[in-house]
Amino acid sequence: MKIYSIGKTIKGIFIERPNRYLAKIKINNEIEDVHVHDPGRLKELLYPGNNVFIKNANNPKRKTKYDLIAAKKGNEYVLVNSMYHRYIAEKILKEKYKDLKAEVKYNNSRIDFLADNNIWIEIKGCTLSKNDIALFPDAPTKRGLKHLSELIELKNMGYETHVYFLIFSKAKFFSPNWETDPEFSKKLIEAKRTGVKIHPLLFSYKNNIIYFEKEIDLRE
Repeated sequence: MKIYSIGKTIKGIFIERPNRYLAKIKINNEIEDVHVHDPGRLKELLYPGNNVFIKNANNPKRKTKYDLIAAKKGNEYVLVNSMYHRYIAEKILKEKYKDLKAEVKYNNSRIDFLADNNIWIEIKGCTLSKNDIALFPDAPTKRGLKHLSELIELKNMGYETHVYFLIFSKAKFFSPNWETDPEFSKKLIEAKRTGVKIHPLLFSYKNNIIYFEKEIDLRE
């Protein structure tokens, strides 16, 4: 199912990532500064010589003219821009719920969505997969751990709670990344057993369009 059109992109070659938010990309024999809108490590995707897609930001106030969109992995391209997660999630959730509010405050943080005034939903993007298993997170995440704790608390208060993992790299199953972040992984399984519903959703990126493929199984 077609979910979202990215629009026109430009092909480039990844050179380096000087910091978390910046990449050097070679485009037509010129090296350009490109904004990286994804907090993950992305080491299996962003390495020297790999093919990537970027997009013109069309914002003269920006220091960088381009945004990084996707990176090649095998015979596919993987979305590596978390700016689109909200649009993707909204398209999926609006098929299920009549009323959807984004970035709703709870205690000292914000949960991604509140649906129909009593269903709390958190969204996580997943780009890492190994041996047909999608893994989250690819780096330790205190923020993600906090969100899970809040969803467990809300569930215990009587609310319906969900976590949607938007998976952008081919996989047959989903699993918490025990090796990278055992604390988050343990909390995710606790959340599931508390009654928080976990939804690993598989997407693909083809010809600048994001497609929903299917929901895959969670492996503990």
